[in-house]
Amino acid sequence: MPRHSKHRRVSHPGKVRLAAFGLSLAAIGTGAAAWAGPARAAEPVVVDSLSLTPSSPDANATVTATAKLHAARSVSVQALTVAVRGADGSNYDFRGAVAGTLGTKQQTFTPEGRTFPAGTYKVFVAYETNNVWHNLNPVKTFTSGPASAATPAPSATPTTAAPTTAAPTPTAAPTTAKPTPTAAPTTAAPTTAAPTPTAAPSTAAPASGTGPVGIPGSWRSVWGDEFNATSVDSSKWTANWLGCATCTTPPVNGAESGAYAPSQATVSGGSLHLTAVNQATTVNGTTYPYRSGMVQSNGKAQFTYGAFEARIYLPPSGSQVANWPAFWTDGQSWPADGEMDIMEGLSGQACYHYHSPSGGPGGCAGGNFSGWHTFGADWEPGSVTYYYDGVKVGQITSGISSSPQYVILNNAVSSGNPTVTPADMQVDYVRVWQH
Repeated sequence: MPRHSKHRRVSHPGKVRLAAFGLSLAAIGTGAAAWAGPARAAEPVVVDSLSLTPSSPDANATVTATAKLHAARSVSVQALTVAVRGADGSNYDFRGAVAGTLGTKQQTFTPEGRTFPAGTYKVFVAYETNNVWHNLNPVKTFTSGPASAATPAPSATPTTAAPTTAAPTPTAAPTTAKPTPTAAPTTAAPTTAAPTPTAAPSTAAPASGTGPVGIPGSWRSVWGDEFNATSVDSSKWTANWLGCATCTTPPVNGAESGAYAPSQATVSGGSLHLTAVNQATTVNGTTYPYRSGMVQSNGKAQFTYGAFEARIYLPPSGSQVANWPAFWTDGQSWPADGEMDIMEGLSGQACYHYHSPSGGPGGCAGGNFSGWHTFGADWEPGSVTYYYDGVKVGQITSGISSSPQYVILNNAVSSGNPTVTPADMQVDYVRVWQH
């Protein structure tokens, strides 16, 4: 996932990777006198105010951004984001870029909160229209200080969900939703080919009966797939997003740029291959620039509580995770039944979240998680604890559902993440245990 978050969707007829905060460009009742000034001739969108809370955070603090903006005329945007750049130009955008329409009445946009490593950053509002990013003034600077001594810095940087706030009404609301990734307010990242993995997919993989890696407790195996056959097991998976067995489906949400086709989900060499390619694909009258692979177990396997684990090869983009790959679970009624994002690649990092009506808290693990790694989660009543390569990276204790959830693996493409095609997300195994 997404994630999607993944805010995978707004409904499930029987995610994210949706907008988690319900982006809906609704007017908030202020008149022209409250605006910052007339729109510039070359730029129809005006940022009336941009603020961060707290304005001088430490590295443990969750920061929320609030932007108030209006347009001199109706402007259809492909994506709207609060962008953040580190001193070296690194992308730390707030998650929550969603398409919509900006109008002449002032509107408020609040993406999901996040944390920032110690350093100095520039923050500004940006939007994309006609495949061109527009970076808006004002550009502000803030500094994130060292982690507070009162709270030891965890191995993963936690974030908490931003409150649901009114923002742009999508011109075409996606039928499903997923974690909204960060949209970079720069021109699209060049499409390059991912290197072929050198690690053998089964090396050091534990036997299915030995229990989840690093997760304590007594476990019994209840379900899984070792991907040792020659094709996707149709008794366990459907190779698209909630469609018929042979259908090519739209993406999980509007933040994605690729349709899901069964042809992009294959099994060979002891691994599942979910391959993203730069191939225009038209579904239901909409053309997506990419096509990619997904498998999900809806209607075939779902679980309440347990340990969920997969060993996954995440295609790299330099020292970052490429695209928006995800390993997640979802219930039948989003967000009431919950969404557990065990791993999703966001802005090059490996991140985890849990989405429910109370929000979408989570965090990202430090380090480079491209290549082969093991990702797991222990879902217990009232908590989900996340383990990467057998090491605990975070725990969430708010909004945890007791409703059954099914398993999803997908290799999404999004303009907000490093884009690499062709890109082969490989899965050595997926396993589920329960007490």
